[in-house]
Amino acid sequence: MNRHPVDRLADVRAEIRQLQLVEQELRAEILRTGDMIGDDNEATLTEMETERIDLERMKVELGMITVRPYLRKKLVARLHVKPVTGARKQRSGRTP
Repeated sequence: MNRHPVDRLADVRAEIRQLQLVEQELRAEILRTGDMIGDDNEATLTEMETERIDLERMKVELGMITVRPYLRKKLVARLHVKPVTGARKQRSGRTP
């Protein structure tokens, strides 16, 4: 396949979204029917309780002076992919 890596990335992300939808549908069906045993696999349902900090409420209740020392910044790089339109389809370089 001779597609540009950006185009391949967009394809993969679209496929992942489709697979996630299928996963949600299958999960919902299993939970609805209660049928947890297949031919090759068995599903188990477990529940666990988790606790999370409500940061916005903490800021309001305790104030930023108290909360700020406990905050940490993290640099996150996101690679957005969107379809190219019209005149923008010409590009200057091509990755082999």
